[in-house]
Amino acid sequence: MKQPNAVRRRRRTALITTSAAVLGVLAGGLLGYDIQDHRAPTPLPPLTGAMPVQPAGAGPVPKALPLAQDRDAVYRGDLLKLLVPTPKGDKEENRSWMSLADYAEDFENPAGAFTGLVDHQYQRGADAEWTDRKSSYFTVHLVQYRDDAAPWTPQEMLYQANLASGDSHYGASLDVPGTVDGQVWGSAHPQSDPGYEPIYSGHGQARVGNIYVEVWVDASKPVKASAVLALMKKQLVRL
Repeated sequence: MKQPNAVRRRRRTALITTSAAVLGVLAGGLLGYDIQDHRAPTPLPPLTGAMPVQPAGAGPVPKALPLAQDRDAVYRGDLLKLLVPTPKGDKEENRSWMSLADYAEDFENPAGAFTGLVDHQYQRGADAEWTDRKSSYFTVHLVQYRDDAAPWTPQEMLYQANLASGDSHYGASLDVPGTVDGQVWGSAHPQSDPGYEPIYSGHGQARVGNIYVEVWVDASKPVKASAVLALMKKQLVRL
């Protein structure tokens, strides 16, 4: 039976600020067009000087970067292949692409999460889940946002970090070495949900480029932050 992940929530207040800024730009632009419409056209000066000379050839084609240095190849690559493999001897529960609707189902309010993911340009995601011999449940998510207008992942990470720090089910956090703002949390108090036995949950998050990495470790005994960090490190090595 799949263990429930820790409750996660989606922030939506940033959209109000964004919408207000857009309205302000539109209003200023309309005023400028009105002023220009009432002005007499200014004649353009005559063209002078020689036309630019086109180069004779395109020049040598630069050599392609090796895969280890070509970060774009990683960000465009197959997320399923980038997921950490299920450890030998453990039972794989799931390994699949994660649609927008699938990802929204992981949140406390799926309908609101779905709208938020659309607004923040959810691009794609992949999911891996497995259990070990002690029935501990491991989950890894790789999520990419398009980030065409502005990067969303740093804001999401800050919000989730604030939630985790104020959640009594999590203990003290550890920074993820080699990352800007990656963190992991061990468990503190167990979660007791109707229909489930009490479980302890550890959680971690980090980002590599526009790839957002989330990991969870759910167990019947307390989860150490070091165990969550070990799983996070294994995943980050593949990115």
